[in-house]
Amino acid sequence: MPHPSLSRRALLAGTAGALGLAAAGCGRGRDDADPGASAGRGGYPLTVEHRFGATEIPAEPQRIVTVGLTDVDAVLALGAGPRLVGVTNFYEEFAHGVWPWAQGSLGGAAPEVMPRPEGDRPDLELIATLEPDLIVGLYSGLTQEDYDALSVLAPTVAQLGDFPDWGAPWDEMTLAIGRALDREEEAAGLVAGVEARFAEMSAAHPRFQGAGAVVAERFDRTFVVRSPTDPRTRFLEALGFESPAEIAELTGDSDAAPLPEEDFELLDRDLLLWNAGFSPGLREDLADHRVYQSLDVAAQGRALIVDDVVVSGALTWSTVLSLPYALEQLVPRIAAAVDGDPDTPA
Repeated sequence: MPHPSLSRRALLAGTAGALGLAAAGCGRGRDDADPGASAGRGGYPLTVEHRFGATEIPAEPQRIVTVGLTDVDAVLALGAGPRLVGVTNFYEEFAHGVWPWAQGSLGGAAPEVMPRPEGDRPDLELIATLEPDLIVGLYSGLTQEDYDALSVLAPTVAQLGDFPDWGAPWDEMTLAIGRALDREEEAAGLVAGVEARFAEMSAAHPRFQGAGAVVAERFDRTFVVRSPTDPRTRFLEALGFESPAEIAELTGDSDAAPLPEEDFELLDRDLLLWNAGFSPGLREDLADHRVYQSLDVAAQGRALIVDDVVVSGALTWSTVLSLPYALEQLVPRIAAAVDGDPDTPA
């Protein structure tokens, strides 16, 4: 769980050609070719296991609602966009609650964008009006009570049991959603494609291998560091970087932990990535921050400040659709930050 002084909303938020390429690189599901065609493999009824047990899905879902914050991307990547009737809102500026890298996978759908309620509890009344026949809540904080209530409305797939809330890796969630949609082979192919892209990028940059890296953010006036299990850190580790043991000790089972100024030396690594898309003004504030500017990582140009909202969002989302875009945008900048030349702009 996150540090009690920081809300889950804050912790998660801190976070045309190229955008189209990211979606296209993950392929298209069969619904994109023919939105009216049945895309099932005849595998229903089928069962999906999760934290609260096992859910039987009796038939191919025709009305899908995602209550997990990032679950929508895997649904879209697997071609089920035309059957998507509801998504949970994360960022208000994008049509249908879908980020730019995934817009091309909607397949003409215009799902209801459900406001994210306080406390991250699902809006049962609103979900009921959408008449779903499948509810997906993998990247979420559903409780047993939430799950029981949602299961009255429709078969519900909750968090994966081996991971904390908001802590399952993107590949595991993609495979689980593929199972729920009877598209396990397609899901495995999408995962393999993204993993191959990471391997290619990693092999092309030997300086990444074994280098220490930290992901940091700021919410209001509080600085935080991301844990080794957080998607943003996993992104760097998949490229060959290593998360310091001191960070794991500090964050524990949380996905992030506050970092007071007296502990800023923990940021002094081979690479410091500031995920700043949701922190306007952070770049300017860091330029005037005496303690931060005293660190070698700042003085030697090894800090990368990611303050573009879409790029920061792609890193924060870390999904089968957002990761190809994040790789294209971030790897050249990461390479510049760790090239050993302080004058190279990252």
